[in-house]
Amino acid sequence: MYYGEYETKVLEKLHRIELMMLNDFMDLCDRNNIDYFAISGSAIGTLRHKGFIPWDDDIDIAMLREDYERFVKLVDSDEEFASKYELWGPDRTNKYYNLQPTLVLKNTLFVNRCAWAAGYKPGILMDIFPYDRISEDRKKALKIIKKCKYMEVLYNVRNVNYFKHLDGESMVQRIKNIICGLMRIGLRLIPKCDDMLYTKFMKYASMAEESSDLYTCLFDPGAAIMHIRKSEAFPTVEMPFEDTKIKLVNNYEEQLRQHMGDYMKIPPVEKRTNHKPIEMDFGEYNEKAI
Repeated sequence: MYYGEYETKVLEKLHRIELMMLNDFMDLCDRNNIDYFAISGSAIGTLRHKGFIPWDDDIDIAMLREDYERFVKLVDSDEEFASKYELWGPDRTNKYYNLQPTLVLKNTLFVNRCAWAAGYKPGILMDIFPYDRISEDRKKALKIIKKCKYMEVLYNVRNVNYFKHLDGESMVQRIKNIICGLMRIGLRLIPKCDDMLYTKFMKYASMAEESSDLYTCLFDPGAAIMHIRKSEAFPTVEMPFEDTKIKLVNNYEEQLRQHMGDYMKIPPVEKRTNHKPIEMDFGEYNEKAI
């Protein structure tokens, strides 16, 4: 995990831009009756700080797979939205180094360590986590989660140059990174490897019985525990977030306690994480009053 300190004014500007992105995203979804909900740090920030966690630098939004697929079509068809944003991901023309769909603000730059090591230069972004249905049978669900995780790891290893992650690491981590770097060489020899891995991922992600009420983000490290039950999570509820409102799952307290423990307790500096970039440019938004 990584944590980097920002200059206060820089982080404040980043938060204002990300809040603009969130409002644009919510407006598009609300106008088209597409549901979504904040998760992880954004959900904690909503409840603990009524906005961003002070050191956080991104927004985490989740959607059920069927809502995500509707959103994808809107990104392409809504001219005003498309003039400002791009959607990057494994099913898009603009791919990213992992299976994480990412809403990117055009004409800006936000290159974190992994994006740098993979040779990508995205703009300021907002992560979107599609939630897929999983089996009510715990054994079956864990089997699918394991297979999806394997595809996700291979996808990452194929795209990220781990040889760039050797400096400042422990000996054990350096060895792991060297192994990943060697695996990358082999994976990059396979034609259309990214597409093949994503196709397999989606094949596994669609195997649950339609009667199941359980959903999770299958590429998330916490997929086995960070699941939701649709009948309990919806309808979503609105909560204050900075100068706007954001949606959370209906049973947000139960979900956050289960997934995050004592989420209202502020962690010490050594346990904080963010994604401070190696390269960042606000572009035309640097001087704009947002």
